Amino acid sequence: MRMQHIKTMCKEAIEDLIAAVEAGKSETLVRYLKTMARFHHYSVSNQILIYSQKPNASRVAGFHTWRKLGRHVKKGERGIAIMAPVVYRKRNEFINAKAMMDEKQPTEEDSEETIRTFKAVYVFDINQTKGKDLPEFASVEGEPEEHLDKLKSLIQSRDITLEYSKYLGGAEGASSGGHIAIKDGLRPAEEFSVLVHELAHEMLHQNPEGRETSKKIKETEAEAVAFVVSQGIGIQAKQASSDYINLYNGSRKTLLESLERIQSTASEILDGLADNYSNTVESTPRTAAAA
Repeated sequence: MRMQHIKTMCKEAIEDLIAAVEAGKSETLVRYLKTMARFHHYSVSNQILIYSQKPNASRVAGFHTWRKLGRHVKKGERGIAIMAPVVYRKRNEFINAKAMMDEKQPTEEDSEETIRTFKAVYVFDINQTKGKDLPEFASVEGEPEEHLDKLKSLIQSRDITLEYSKYLGGAEGASSGGHIAIKDGLRPAEEFSVLVHELAHEMLHQNPEGRETSKKIKETEAEAVAFVVSQGIGIQAKQASSDYINLYNGSRKTLLESLERIQSTASEILDGLADNYSNTVESTPRTAAAA
């Protein structure tokens, strides 16, 4: 498949997602956020490509990576097309000639230029393969367990103070730039979700250089990050505020910007919770900028 065709696929998939959001189908956005949780290291573009081609994919890898893991792709299975970044150096005759005209000995750096582009690659979901059983990833059913303590350590590592209070004016948590207050007595799963929500505010909205946006979008972005991170460690996030349709706000640009911010923030938090934690098998570079 040519790269241009994959770009077209990606564009069409984004258009389909936006059309669903415009039609008020927030459940479509929720399903996409679940894909984001499973593949948080991938770019938004590649997440959307995976979601559009195989919405229920759980672990993906390339053909040869599956073979190294003792599994092989079933005959007739169709790969999931994504974009992988490629960096290579190319001889630049113009720069080389200019250096000689200036009576300078061209260096290797003068003679070459770095080219960054993308190529089409294919990955396959584990359900498209058979063979040796893989070790099960650590999972959490219903409660965050040790992830709650790791989250508190992550908050502390960012020089954010954490305070527990019985009275927060009806709120379960609050962020005030370098300080998080959370309601005392929450169940562990609720505490985890609220802490991620408030940490997302600290990372996204307490930065003086952050973008200006409405309180509704800020709250929805933070709630979406909490949803993705909770899904990412294996617990079901509360969905009392799951109307992620608010991210749209009448602007396609705003929606895509929010999805990028949610992906990068959730990925950073998930990486911070466990160095070796992952819900996917990845054979391609972990990040690929949107094409």
